Amino acid sequence: MRHRGAQFWLWTDNRLPLHTHEEVLSDGVQVEVRARVSHAGVTQVFIGIYDGHGVMLCEEFHDRDRDEPYCAALKWGAQRARDIVAQTQGFVAPHRVQLALGPVITDESVLALRRMEMSEHERFKLCCEDAWSEYLAAKAAMLNLMRAPKVDPKIWADHKERLKQAIDRRVYVQRTYLH
Repeated sequence: MRHRGAQFWLWTDNRLPLHTHEEVLSDGVQVEVRARVSHAGVTQVFIGIYDGHGVMLCEEFHDRDRDEPYCAALKWGAQRARDIVAQTQGFVAPHRVQLALGPVITDESVLALRRMEMSEHERFKLCCEDAWSEYLAAKAAMLNLMRAPKVDPKIWADHKERLKQAIDRRVYVQRTYLH
């Protein structure tokens, strides 16, 4: 049973027929995408992401283009859900398990821009910029440690791991978008 949030209840209208796409990811996260056509003829999409126990992680809804087919709206919603899940989960390089190392963004306007609907090229550019800025920050932190007269081994190991993950993220982003 899913514990629905306010976004779901605002979106729900039992008078309108809808199509649903559901997935359960390998870690138990449940993804639900619903598409319908409003009384005004606008295709609307609801995206819900829930943990393995049904607790809401994220819910949002969007008005899409007028007369957009259900299948296209569901496909867009599924991609948007994948993007949300990817942003909330830790990065794992394909060849080894690592701790999460994502850019920490606290500015609401920057977060809102990243949640906007954007083209594939814009999404790629943003991912590349985030990966590059994290790499530069990790490299600068490591260089500062290298210049220090004395460094705690734990701090050295943490910064070394951060730099490795930043490098892996850059390579992964480039390879993902080249395919």
